[in-house]
Amino acid sequence: MQRSLTQSWAFALALSLTLSAQAEQADEAAVVVTASRFGSPVLEQPIAIQVISAEEIRQGTAGNVSEVLSKQGGVHTRINFLGIPDSPVDLRGFGMSGDQNTLILVNGQRLSENELASARLSSIPLDSIERIEILRGAGAVLYGGGATGGTINIITRSPLAAAPGGSAALALGSHALRDGRASLNAGSGPWALNLHVQRRESDNYRDNNRSEQNMVNGEWRYVGDAGHLALRFGADEQRARLPGPRTEAQLRTDPRGTATPLDHASSRSEQLGLYGEHRVGDLVLAADIGHRVKKAGDFFDYGVVGNSRSSSVVRTTSLSPRMSWQATLAGMPNRLTAGADWSGWDFGKDTEATFFGFPSNRDESGRQTNRAVYVRDELGLTATTRLSAGLRRERVAQQQKETLTPIPQDKTSRTLSASELALQQQLGGGWSAYGRLGSSFRVANIDENRCFFPPCAPLLKPQTSRDREIGLQWRAGKAAFRASLFDIALKNELHYNALTFMNMNLEPTRRRGLELEGKAPLGADFELGARYAHTDARFREGSYGGTDVSGNQVPLVPRHRAGLSLGWKVAVPTRLTFSLSHVGAQRYDNDQPNLFRRMPAYSVADIKLTHETGGWRLAAGINNLFDKAYYSYAIVNGAFTSFNAYPEDRRNAYVSAELRF
Repeated sequence: MQRSLTQSWAFALALSLTLSAQAEQADEAAVVVTASRFGSPVLEQPIAIQVISAEEIRQGTAGNVSEVLSKQGGVHTRINFLGIPDSPVDLRGFGMSGDQNTLILVNGQRLSENELASARLSSIPLDSIERIEILRGAGAVLYGGGATGGTINIITRSPLAAAPGGSAALALGSHALRDGRASLNAGSGPWALNLHVQRRESDNYRDNNRSEQNMVNGEWRYVGDAGHLALRFGADEQRARLPGPRTEAQLRTDPRGTATPLDHASSRSEQLGLYGEHRVGDLVLAADIGHRVKKAGDFFDYGVVGNSRSSSVVRTTSLSPRMSWQATLAGMPNRLTAGADWSGWDFGKDTEATFFGFPSNRDESGRQTNRAVYVRDELGLTATTRLSAGLRRERVAQQQKETLTPIPQDKTSRTLSASELALQQQLGGGWSAYGRLGSSFRVANIDENRCFFPPCAPLLKPQTSRDREIGLQWRAGKAAFRASLFDIALKNELHYNALTFMNMNLEPTRRRGLELEGKAPLGADFELGARYAHTDARFREGSYGGTDVSGNQVPLVPRHRAGLSLGWKVAVPTRLTFSLSHVGAQRYDNDQPNLFRRMPAYSVADIKLTHETGGWRLAAGINNLFDKAYYSYAIVNGAFTSFNAYPEDRRNAYVSAELRF
């Protein structure tokens, strides 16, 4: 397998649209969004998009991208078992597979994995982020599979957007936290370069849970009269000790302890991408080329039973040419976008294990190739009515084999489709209503297709969905409100079913819910934000292992979630920020029969004080202010009599200092 970046690229035609901006919303028009997959400014907000700006990130209480999504974006997250801030994310209630149904992008390029692993959000320094765009229940047409719950696009700051200079910051906190960050911006005339580095280490709350992270990323950009060229690069490495879960009794007597003092894991990844955009009249041509390599390893000790050690290598190469044409058709503003996506993904994993003194070696390999074309059109039917429609056709080829069972090489190739149709109507006074229909798909990843006991079934079928949503929005200056009702009907949902002890395609399932979010200034010195989500995730039908689960709740989906944030400008250079998050009761993992009690609800508060003087920015904060004992993930035992859980951190504090020059 070649490690070098693919050198060939070709362009394909494209369709998308720009509609009349809302003149009465001049404050919001300053926000540039890239949901069209182009870096050029698009001054109108895509339908139902949520944008978290760099300034909002800076003023909030979050210390990493996962916390930004949870505290400011209202995205449901759970604990990461490594003690590293790569929390699994879940848009619209998919439970344990939430991060496989929520597509994470960085500058429009996939960060989500083709394994049962969370996206490496910790590889993105907060200082490098220009904004985060969250599109719930949308994105499959432009980006492909894994976007049933929605897409999260993290846009990094252009080096041309800032004057030459830099910053250095250090944070110290509980559990021997040491977090050092630095950035540099340089350039002259039409080119510029930025660089961001970070090192973070912490003993974390649990025993045997020390973690270390190092990361660097940057961008070189050149801008000409008709376009620009950007070279993006990054690398990160992680090392973590693994504390394992706690039993129900241990949660009461020794929540910080560990029963796995020898377990550990590590990983390293490198990525390189080239993006170019060129304008010819009303036509914009653009293309991305990306390459990423990730190496990972782990060790697990099972006591008298034995141990296992594994190492894996993943290589991903992608190519995405596209075009955008903007014009007025029959007096109506129109933007058409069309493009093609190609990606190749290769996986290899070696595992050496010993069980009761007998050696066992497993070699696994997998490959996936995606080829897609898509078209999307947005049309301004009137000055107050917007129509959007799109279609995607994608060919997915998979193959997989392993030597232990052994499983002969299995391969499959399928053609899948995604679609969207959306209408937005301005109602006056800053109010608008919208409706959206769509379809999406997801293919099983390498871990979901794994077989431990022969005979092995064929590779799992793709998951498909039909989506419906209606909503109401209001904007006036810095104040905004959104309410939406959604319904997602799924077929062949990919799910680990404890009743059958295997990953499988489920009988039909459904997600329904209500989402509310809003923000508003309260006078000159206060800002208030609030959100609420009610999610109902159910098995529509199905009987597994002799148990009928029809109408049962899907595990790990809280029915109620809410959040509140309050910012107070104490003085011109001083700000106090308070945030409160509530997660309601949910079913324990593996409780598809709904026989065990629900996981308890929990509420967590954080507070942060910042002060700026000269080039300095000083901060102090407390997480879990009221010292709440809780857990966000737990799994029930096979007899439905008890559970194991991963306890979350109790009250902890930090101080930080940052110098900008």
